[in-house]
Amino acid sequence: MLTFPQQLERIRQALCAQEPALQAVACCYADAIAAGGLVHLYANGHSLMTVCETVVRMGALTGFRGVLADGLTRFADVVGSNGIRVNQHFEKYESIGDKLLDEIDFGPKDVLTVISATGQTQAAVDTALAFTRRFPHLPLVVIACREQAATAPAKHSSGKTLFHVVQEARHGHFLDNGMPVGDLTTSIQGKTGSYRVCPLSSLGAISVSQCLNELTARELDRRGVAPVILQNMHLNQTQVNYDEWLRDQRRRYAHALHHPQSAPPASGAR
Repeated sequence: MLTFPQQLERIRQALCAQEPALQAVACCYADAIAAGGLVHLYANGHSLMTVCETVVRMGALTGFRGVLADGLTRFADVVGSNGIRVNQHFEKYESIGDKLLDEIDFGPKDVLTVISATGQTQAAVDTALAFTRRFPHLPLVVIACREQAATAPAKHSSGKTLFHVVQEARHGHFLDNGMPVGDLTTSIQGKTGSYRVCPLSSLGAISVSQCLNELTARELDRRGVAPVILQNMHLNQTQVNYDEWLRDQRRRYAHALHHPQSAPPASGAR
């Protein structure tokens, strides 16, 4: 008997329950994109999938850029030098946040979004802490499990999870990915034993991202700003705007490397 599809209702309920929060984040995204800036998306582990869904996908808006380090996101080899144990080792590094942010020029309206299934991973927390310390005036968005991030023990030496970082941020927004604590959703009581399977966090985070995609496009349009959206590349539509979409991305991405009006870090933040 198949039961996992019933779990998708959790995601729908979580999305509908936080529509005002989603709209608030979409306004932040629209501020950045309308200003010619970027929404920077940090992820480690499986959260990489949410970044890929956002930055380059049919229906994707320009103005989104991944903050992805190979050591934190490359683990599909499972074993070996790019295996999961190596990846999980790098996820425990603290001070990685400052190193990653050193490589980015943030524009005056830019946003950082940190994506984490649990909200506990040290590298994710470290990056969020470094960002709020350097750029307290810029929005910080977190996509993670609200319940687990709010109640589970912190792993970062600061004693904080992403839930606490958002609470303390001047412009912090927390979006719930809808997963249950522990992520696994489905129980199997079988002849050989009892098993828990079917994590929900990736589906939930991608669904949050697609909600933001819709709401950001609507908000830009409401302001009279035409969003640049990649057309369906499998139905011979890309010739309509493919080059335009890439040109706009190149211009925005160039500013992430060298922005003539980059946001200055707060005094003594580094």
